[in-house]
Parts: sequence; C-alpha cells; structure tokens
Amino acid sequence: MKQIKLITCLFLVVVLCCSCGFFGEQSYTCDVDKVQSIQVISLDNYVEGQYRYEYTVLCEVTDKSAFIERLNSIECVVNRGEPSVLNVGYIVIRIDYFNGDYDLLYPNAQWKNRDGINETGYFFFNQEQFNKLICDYMSE
Repeated sequence: MKQIKLITCLFLVVVLCCSCGFFGEQSYTCDVDKVQSIQVISLDNYVEGQYRYEYTVLCEVTDKSAFIERLNSIECVVNRGEPSVLNVGYIVIRIDYFNGDYDLLYPNAQWKNRDGINETGYFFFNQEQFNKLICDYMSE
C-alpha cells in the first residue's frame, strides 16, 4: 500500500512540474538563421474561433542579427505557476520563422505557434531590458 501511495505522489509531482514549465525550456532563445522577419506590433483584437490576434505593425526590424542577439541576452526566469496570457493592447515582439511558425513575446507572457498549434510560454523577461529593446528599435 505504501508503494502505491509513493508512486501516486511521485506521479503527481511529475505532472505538476511538467504543467508549470519546470521541465521545459529554461530560457528563451531564438536562432536568427531560422527567422524570416521581426516586428514590433500592437495587439488589436483576439479573433475567437481562429485562435489568433489581429494586430498593427509599429516597427519592422531590419537588423535581425543585432535584435536577436539583444533579445537572447535579456535576463529571464521561468514562471513556475500558471502561464500569463497576452491581452489586447499589449505591445509585443512578433518573430516569424521561415517554416511558418511564429512567436509573440511580452515581458511576462508569450505565445508560440508551432506547426499550427498555439503554446503559452513560461518566461518572465526582465521588463526594463525588454522595453528598452523595443524602444531602441521604435525610435530608429
């Protein structure tokens, strides 16, 4: 009976850890060689049933390598709890990949589309560094 309780407890711990991002990626990284385009956008409207956001492009990033290098260097931690969600009105970074995937990044919420499936991110970027990156490219 004790073995069954132990196995059940271990199973629950593993399930909880997996659901809170504990065993997933430990930092956000982006490979510039796979990036088609980068934009700073404003989320305008969430389209129910289509699982996507309408948005306005605020800035098109032309120097992808420098941008990705700075983005990858921003301090971030893994959120061990429920992932945050994007909201209409957020100013986010949109990264489009050559294979059709894309990322929407905000300091405490991410949306990754992989093979047509939306995944919520578990990262908290340093907000000051993240906002500085966006501001530097918006003012160019």
